[in-house]
Amino acid sequence: MKKPASPETFSHGAMAMVKIDGTKVRELREKQGLTQLYVATAVQVTTDTISRWENKRYPSIKKENGLKLAEALGVELEELLETTEPVVEQQTGPDREISPNIEQSFPPSKHNNIRKAWPLLILSATIGSLILAVAFYFLQTTPTAKLNAIRILPRHCIAGQPFPVIIKVNGADQSSIAIILKESLPPDSHIIKVFPEPSGNSTKGNILKWLLKIQSRALFSYLVAIDGKPGEKREFNGTLSINNGPANTLTIRGDHEVLLGEHHWADSNSDNIISDNEILTVYDLYSDIKGLKLDMDMIEEIWLGSGYRWNRQTNMFEISE
Repeated sequence: MKKPASPETFSHGAMAMVKIDGTKVRELREKQGLTQLYVATAVQVTTDTISRWENKRYPSIKKENGLKLAEALGVELEELLETTEPVVEQQTGPDREISPNIEQSFPPSKHNNIRKAWPLLILSATIGSLILAVAFYFLQTTPTAKLNAIRILPRHCIAGQPFPVIIKVNGADQSSIAIILKESLPPDSHIIKVFPEPSGNSTKGNILKWLLKIQSRALFSYLVAIDGKPGEKREFNGTLSINNGPANTLTIRGDHEVLLGEHHWADSNSDNIISDNEILTVYDLYSDIKGLKLDMDMIEEIWLGSGYRWNRQTNMFEISE
């Protein structure tokens, strides 16, 4: 017999849907200090869509988007689902029917109450012990469960032209902790600028390494150019490590692939213009990063124009007025 779908997950035609709790989404986002624009970029939707989800105007969303949303917030999808509790109606008052077959019973004696209470006392003590054991375990665990690292990459870039990469490290508390962040770039990459400065001469061999202490959260960024042909893809890999052995090494999540093409990296939908939303995204993500030195003048020129194209012969952008 076919098992019925849960109320949180169901199918709409051939598309899997999930019911999310917008309040949970907003609380998790604000707790981590993330903007709606950041989450929208990670999920690849608009900020209006994120706002509707949080305000429960669209409680049912595609499961694929739900998984992306959970990844952006650093949680499992189940933590975002709406929980429903069955309502049990109990009839009270004079209209309640009493079966005539039920004999009237007298109040139990004090000794009977004590005998009946013993199992409940034992069960309560057992549950209390389990709760204390679990709490002790989590207090003794290493901080890896509280940390995550997310990479933000443009969807595409032009071969030989610089583009920015951001890695956000988020923690759950205010304690200071030492970390090692390693980023492995494609073999045909050229590192242009790194902020903050990496430890030692770690840019050799297209590997960036940072060794430092962070408190709650930290932001790492770099400018890089990649050689190749249009249509080729390049992958990025990295890890976040803390003390207490190899079990405390996490993989950097988020974007890990960029496509070589003929569109500016800020033109996220490859339509040969930089729209208002696209330039706002650039400012929201990169304008506060000191030392990155993006070519904002070129981005603004393309935004002010009516369009652009990449000239392979001159290696320059041609902007339409």
